[in-house]
Amino acid sequence: MRDRLSPDQVRLREELAAAREQIVALLRSAVGEGLAPEQAQEMVEEVRAWSGPNAFRLLRFLSGRPDALRAPGSDCPLPATRLLLLLAAAGFGDRVAPAACADCGRTDPVPSRSGPEGRVCERCAARRGTKPCARCGTMARINSRREEGGICKPCRDKEPGARKECGICHRMMVPDRHLPDGTYLCQTCAPRKLRACCRCGRERRIAALTADGPLCGGCYSSPPRLCGVCGKVSPIHTRATGTSPDTCYTCAKGHEETCSRCGKVGRGQRIDYGRGAFSCDPCAPGEVRKREPRPCTLCARTRAVGIFWPMGPVCGPCYAKARSMPALCASCGRQRILIGRTASGDLQCRTCALPDGPPHRCTGCGESADLLPGRRCPRCTLTARVSDLLSGDAVTIPGSLEPLARVLTGAANPYPVLAWLRRSPAAQLLGRLAREAGPLDHEALDALPQRHATAYVRGLLVTAMILPPRDENLALLTNWAARTLAGLPPHHAMLISPFAEWHIIRDARRRSARGRYSYAAHKGDCTNIRAAINFLTWLDTQRLTLADLGQSDLDTWAAGNPTLRARSIPFIRWATARRLTTTGLTIEHPPSQFPGHFQVEEVHQAELRRCLGDASLPLDVRVAGALVRLYALTLTRIVELTADQIRHDEGHTYLTVSRHPVVLPPKLARLIEEQLQHNASRPSGVDGTRYLLPGHSPGRTRNPASLSERLKRYGLPARAARNTAMMEALADLPPMVISDLFGIDPKTAERWAAFAGGRWSDYLATHRI
Repeated sequence: MRDRLSPDQVRLREELAAAREQIVALLRSAVGEGLAPEQAQEMVEEVRAWSGPNAFRLLRFLSGRPDALRAPGSDCPLPATRLLLLLAAAGFGDRVAPAACADCGRTDPVPSRSGPEGRVCERCAARRGTKPCARCGTMARINSRREEGGICKPCRDKEPGARKECGICHRMMVPDRHLPDGTYLCQTCAPRKLRACCRCGRERRIAALTADGPLCGGCYSSPPRLCGVCGKVSPIHTRATGTSPDTCYTCAKGHEETCSRCGKVGRGQRIDYGRGAFSCDPCAPGEVRKREPRPCTLCARTRAVGIFWPMGPVCGPCYAKARSMPALCASCGRQRILIGRTASGDLQCRTCALPDGPPHRCTGCGESADLLPGRRCPRCTLTARVSDLLSGDAVTIPGSLEPLARVLTGAANPYPVLAWLRRSPAAQLLGRLAREAGPLDHEALDALPQRHATAYVRGLLVTAMILPPRDENLALLTNWAARTLAGLPPHHAMLISPFAEWHIIRDARRRSARGRYSYAAHKGDCTNIRAAINFLTWLDTQRLTLADLGQSDLDTWAAGNPTLRARSIPFIRWATARRLTTTGLTIEHPPSQFPGHFQVEEVHQAELRRCLGDASLPLDVRVAGALVRLYALTLTRIVELTADQIRHDEGHTYLTVSRHPVVLPPKLARLIEEQLQHNASRPSGVDGTRYLLPGHSPGRTRNPASLSERLKRYGLPARAARNTAMMEALADLPPMVISDLFGIDPKTAERWAAFAGGRWSDYLATHRI
């Protein structure tokens, strides 16, 4: 057969054979002897460079530069780009480098197109193919041809007849899908291609195809790369181009141009979605307009403008409130940030207010929503951040914490939960506990510093039923006693420990079992133990022991410590009963102190009118202040009121404090109803208890002391108002009726009645003050 070939063909064959030998030799020389000649030939054949012109192109590339495989450059032939990937896949990745796009600098996908400056990827090749639109003049891809020339897609969509009626939402929209029955679907209503995410297992839109499988937008995060400016590995904001490196979010800055308004060169942006004139940041139209105070379209106050929405200018506080508290759109009925108004003045969302605007779809669930950073809806963002908080590997949430994840992600409004995750110390503590390997129980939380964050995390775990519920007031007493006893000298601890454990705490457990151990009772028990410690310390200073204690010494102690006199009685009785002291020692219990703080009737009525009618006061202050002034309720009892004690019947609202319901005035009934609606988003207790004035921690009541301070801050002190309200109630009702209605002990009611009747002159004297 060789005899029938022409001399040129023979020469070409000999040159091709020589080129093949040189290619194999160059490859083995570059990557090492680990590459067998047969394997090198197989790779070259796979990239279609074993014969034909590609063989000579590959030979020229390999022989033209000594580092052809380590720094291929953007001018390498296409077979070489594919050969580099095969060598890397075969285990020679440390000796070769993939070819990069001459424009964007990316190595994936393979730069398969040729350009004037080198090899580029498909996306950059498409961008280079833009031409000026014959109508708008914008450099864009030509979508359609008309008589005046090629036009872009936005201009084509503006033509008459371009919009069709969507078969689902029935709006006139640019069609995205043409169905076989002749109907159209817009981009919002068109079904999305869903696949099972390999990480969360849900059927969702796929954001990336990884080695493990497809990932949805909620589970995928772009891998960080080396920033070419600061040299740190972090998420990239701007990809590399032929003239600039990869830039992270910290180093990314807006480009500089000559401002069309001031004529100065500065950083800024082009208005009208990048199609208008360039304006520097100080001259941007929105910024200039924001400096001028305008009436807010939501609160009607003249303030600096925070943002211009379709409904009009909105001030900063209203903008922040609208973003954090989405409401139901009057048009579509979905919970969204409302930025526009209907013809009747109702608020509507962005999709309904700007039907022709670009759709905002979540990259996680694919639904139309208000997008947060990462182009995800608030619900998908919340799911991702809760997963990051509770999972040690940012992927899998431990089974014991899944109920808590469901509680957090199931919140009706995700915005407050997102703010809590971002700023709250309790969220940081919860994340730290989730990452630690130890058990998460009450004992582990008791070992931490007892701060608000610790109490909040405990309440959250109890609400999610991860921890069993317990009487927190009793736990406060036992933990405080343990910490206090640990710091006592041995001879004091030997006496105080049995007194606290077998007298104080045992009685507290008995009352807790009956559900009657309150926060005030816990504070009183702590004071009793503290008074016993002070008494023993005083004995040490007097060089006395309990056995040497006499009545005169006890009277001296009582006279010198009037505030601890009554609180030291339990310890003296306990020590006497156990024969630790001389029998017959007693401290006279101080006589009952009748109230001495009252209000003038005009002041009392004026404060009641403030509570019922002053809308500038906080709602909880108005409710608590009115209950004190109308029904003489103590703050300890007010904080324990629940929604179950409020009942509506035949146009009236009733409050049941003790045994019998009390009808509420209409204004107070409305305030209590608003307060209950305001608490609707707060988590309830394990048994479903909804407190009228819930505390900071989930499932807990408010601290009466903090409520008292809050009332004083707004000029509504509780003690004098409650005393005055009790005196006015005794003027109209007998003590037994007051006891049944307001939940007061009958003996206490009788003492109040005796005070009101027997010492009426003192009461009148108090009113004249």
